[in-house]
Amino acid sequence: MCPRAIDAAIAAHIGIPYRHNGRGPDGLDCLGLIVSFYGTLGIQLPDGDGRPIAADWWRDDPGRYLRGLMTVGRPAEGPLQPLDLVYFALHNGVVTHGGVMVDSQRFIHVLERRSVMVTRLGGWWQSKLVGARRLR
Repeated sequence: MCPRAIDAAIAAHIGIPYRHNGRGPDGLDCLGLIVSFYGTLGIQLPDGDGRPIAADWWRDDPGRYLRGLMTVGRPAEGPLQPLDLVYFALHNGVVTHGGVMVDSQRFIHVLERRSVMVTRLGGWWQSKLVGARRLR
């Protein structure tokens, strides 16, 4: 994938606000961003598991997000690459957050009460990284 296509996909998503279960330009959650970002690049991913996603889904089924991520691509081996799907355990060891690498050091993602942003994968984020999937 050419860097210009990735830059265009970034520009199309930066600033979209967080919205739980969001799947469009008026708001995205992290899964919605992942699906939309890859979709912009012609890579289709499943949009959830067909069940409603409650705001506190991780309490009843803490493995749900990770199970879904494991159905796409393969484990990323070696250094992270652009378009690797990265996932994080932000609280209590439960994978609840994901994003997409846009180069070897930065990823695009969205957090509650924020809008879509690009962040350097280092320090705190590196400590919360659980794994990555390679889709191509």
